[in-house]
Amino acid sequence: MESRPNLAAELPLLYRAALDAVDELRRLGRRPDAAKLRDEAIRAYSRAWDDRCRRILEEVESRARDASAAEAIRAGGPLSGAGLAS
Repeated sequence: MESRPNLAAELPLLYRAALDAVDELRRLGRRPDAAKLRDEAIRAYSRAWDDRCRRILEEVESRARDASAAEAIRAGGPLSGAGLAS
């Protein structure tokens, strides 16, 4: 199966990106939301490394970044983190 080696290389990077995005959300004061997303990422990463895991990690990162951007806009502060500022 060709996707297995790609997943083995890709998932640790996705996991780190998801956790970094979740940490930014936590720094913005959204601790309960960040904790839920972090738990979701940990659960996915600790199970089978498959396409479902990849999708979950991508979703966690996306949801955390979207929530961080919304929080920064709401608070009137600058957007921080890679990929959030134009």
